[in-house]
Amino acid sequence: MRAHRDRDTDREAAALQRQALRRPARDSRDARMLGLQESAGNEAVTESLRRSGHPGAQHGATVQRAPKRGHEESTGNEINPEAVSMIAQPLGHEDTYKGGKGRKLPKDQKEAACWEWAVRAASEGSGISHGDCWEYLTSMGEPATLGQIAPAVRQDLDQLRNDITAAGMAFDPFKIDEKHDEGAILPLMHRAVQGFVRSNGLEVAEGNPAGWIVCNYKMTGKLAVPDHFWIELPDPNTGKRVVLQTVPDIDYIEAGGQDLRWHEKDSVKERQSEHEVHQKIEVPVAALKGRHTQIINGILETGRRTRAKAGPA
Repeated sequence: MRAHRDRDTDREAAALQRQALRRPARDSRDARMLGLQESAGNEAVTESLRRSGHPGAQHGATVQRAPKRGHEESTGNEINPEAVSMIAQPLGHEDTYKGGKGRKLPKDQKEAACWEWAVRAASEGSGISHGDCWEYLTSMGEPATLGQIAPAVRQDLDQLRNDITAAGMAFDPFKIDEKHDEGAILPLMHRAVQGFVRSNGLEVAEGNPAGWIVCNYKMTGKLAVPDHFWIELPDPNTGKRVVLQTVPDIDYIEAGGQDLRWHEKDSVKERQSEHEVHQKIEVPVAALKGRHTQIINGILETGRRTRAKAGPA
């Protein structure tokens, strides 16, 4: 997405270079296989990848952090519906970024990427990273973090990797320009996103989800790395959804209505670009992480303090 600014380029390049120390350098053309060079709105990250020679992780690929107890596991469905209602209400919204208006929620790791918020609450946690996951699925490497994944999830990822290879969509330096039918790509992308969500400790919901982990990717005829990840929650009053998301160059979680989505025709004007060539995927989850719940429910306490400061009407 087009939320990255030039000042983040050096920081991202440095992070990616640190990762490159533990992987063989590859030709920058490798990134094209994952759709990195054609992904809209990731120019700064793509340039970082070119310089580092690391084709896997896209905006927000970070050095793996050690697990922190209490943050890596899912919790019960404890998000207060009143907190979601407050996010949906225009009252309390302020200007955010790129034409958006919403609430600004606290963000533990100020430079955390979109996917880190979506599956880890922008806090410390275990599991496979965004870039490492797609690098593994396209047979570009086997990251050490695979050992942190539950055996059943690892088995599913292994099978998906085999299916991607059988479909001719794994990395092949001799077939960089080969394209595939988007109808064949979409089911594999659904499985990839679901596997990524599960690999970070979230449980896929069979019915009545607590929320959705959502992403989009640019359709280029290749198995793509998603451009952006975010969370959506059901508004108990309207049946619509609220959006909670972040990017590395803002120090808060943006929370508001569906017009905050990226690359959709009904988004705010500044975020509508290339909506016709972007595909959205959503994974229903039984619960979010404990830290997600704390941050979201914290809106209610903030509201009480604000009303108390204002005094009686």
